[in-house]
Amino acid sequence: MFAMQNGDRNRTYKSAARVVDDMLNRKWGYIALFGMLFIITVLLGWVLLRPESSSAEALTREEAKSLVENRYGGNVSFLQADKQLYYAKLDIQNHSYEVKVDSKTGKILSIQWMQTLNEENPSPALSEDEIKSLILSKAEGELVSLEKTTRGGKPVYNGVVRDPDGTATIVTVDAETGELLSEKTSPANPPRRLTENEAIAIAQKEVKGELDDVDLETENEQSFYLVEIKTPDDREATVQIHAISGAVLSVAWDDSGTD
Repeated sequence: MFAMQNGDRNRTYKSAARVVDDMLNRKWGYIALFGMLFIITVLLGWVLLRPESSSAEALTREEAKSLVENRYGGNVSFLQADKQLYYAKLDIQNHSYEVKVDSKTGKILSIQWMQTLNEENPSPALSEDEIKSLILSKAEGELVSLEKTTRGGKPVYNGVVRDPDGTATIVTVDAETGELLSEKTSPANPPRRLTENEAIAIAQKEVKGELDDVDLETENEQSFYLVEIKTPDDREATVQIHAISGAVLSVAWDDSGTD
C-alpha cells in the first residue's frame, strides 16, 4: 500500500512538471512573438518616418552640371554640393560666373559674375542672348524690353521684365561682365519713356536745325537723351531732354567751329 502511494505521488510530480514545462514554453513563445512584433513595428516606423537621404539626391551632380550648361552655354569647370544647394563655376568665353542651384527642384537661384579669366586679353562684350539669360535669372517673368545705354561712361544693358501680375522689374547689368548693377521694381503701369523720334522733335523745337546725333544715357539712375542739332549757320547745340517727362534740361553750344 505504501508503494502504491509512492507511485501516485511520483505521477503527480510528473504531471506538475509537465504543466510547469508547458507554461514556460508558452511564456517564451509569447516573449518571442512580442519581440518579433516589436522589431517589425520599429522597422516599419523607420521606413515610414525616416528623414530624407542626402539633400542632393533629387538632382545628381551630372544632372546639375548639364542643367547649367544647357541653360547658359559655356562649361562648368567646378561643382560643389552644400546642404540643399549646388554651387557651379561656369566659364563663358573668358568670364567665370558662380551659379547657385537648388538641388531638389533644379531651380537656378542666382548667377553672379566672378572674374575675367584672361586679364591680358579680355573677351569682347557679352552677346545679347547671354545678357538676356542673365537678366532673366535676376527677375522672373517675360523680358519685354532690352536696351544698351551707358552709365558712368561704361556700356550697360537695361532690361524690363514683366511678371504675370503686370509688375515690371528693371534690371541693369554691365554689358561686358554681366555684373548686376541695379534692380528696381516699378508699378504695374510704369511711366512711358520717350522714343528717340519724340526726343528729336522736342530738341528741334528748342533749336532749329538738322539732326546730327542722338544718344540715350543714364546718370544717377536718371535717363535722358542728348540730341545734337546742327543749325543753318554751322553752329552745333546739344539738347539734353529728360527721357520720361520730355523736359529740356539744358542746351549746350559748341562754337569751336566758328570764327
